Amino acid sequence: MEQKNISSLFRRFPNALDFVVMAMWVFIAQMLTVYLCTQCGLEFPDLALANSADDQVSLWTQLAAAQSLAVIYPIAMTISLAGILLYRHVRGGTSKIASFSLAGFDPSRLLGLFILILAVQVVIEPLTMLMPEVPDMVGRGFFTLLVSVVFAPIFEEFICRGVILESFREKYGIWAGWICSSLFFGVIHGQVTAMFNASIIGLILGYAYIRSNSIFSAIILHALNNGLALALISFGLGDSTFRDIIPSTEMYWTVWGIALLITLTGSVIMVRNIHRCNKAR
Repeated sequence: MEQKNISSLFRRFPNALDFVVMAMWVFIAQMLTVYLCTQCGLEFPDLALANSADDQVSLWTQLAAAQSLAVIYPIAMTISLAGILLYRHVRGGTSKIASFSLAGFDPSRLLGLFILILAVQVVIEPLTMLMPEVPDMVGRGFFTLLVSVVFAPIFEEFICRGVILESFREKYGIWAGWICSSLFFGVIHGQVTAMFNASIIGLILGYAYIRSNSIFSAIILHALNNGLALALISFGLGDSTFRDIIPSTEMYWTVWGIALLITLTGSVIMVRNIHRCNKAR
């Protein structure tokens, strides 16, 4: 009987194997896109030149990388999304794909969640500093802004919150949808440090989607987070940590303590509201 139950669990969409297959497809789509673009004559700059001592060479490399990414990224994510939707259909997925309601859209909640994202990043910084550095592969300029603040929030939220969260929520409830979509969001970022950071931020993005019942909330919050990162880069602070920005040890740990309080308070609120939503399901 137990073996039969386990067997039926893995026949049911979505399950752990489906999670892995869909995540792997995102990476396959990226490699396929790079190959196709290369075959079509698109040339990619040597990213090692971005660290050149020659400022002009470095700038040219960053701008060229941004242009290449602006071509590759939307194609790769379109293939990713199409493949995931096709796979979901073949596996019998029947949940809705995203919610576009504006009834629960609340700018003040988004502001509070954006502050929570900032606080969380301050709190986890001592841990992420022990992890491998995230390579800078987004380039600079208008095309970087286009990819990071427009394309990425739309594609990634539609996949992670619109498809993954809704699929797992329909079968296993809100808790499963919330957590699995956050993990999926982390996994598709590929690099260890980025995966860890994205998984945590994904919980906040998923909460924004669940509370507002609108993909627009998650997209806007995602765009704000990416936009802030680009703003720091434009001010020459892209490689700086909060510890670098706040030189005073006492002030840094004071800010860290305040951020921890905001993080704990925000986490309690999110968990309580997710629990209420789950009971009302």
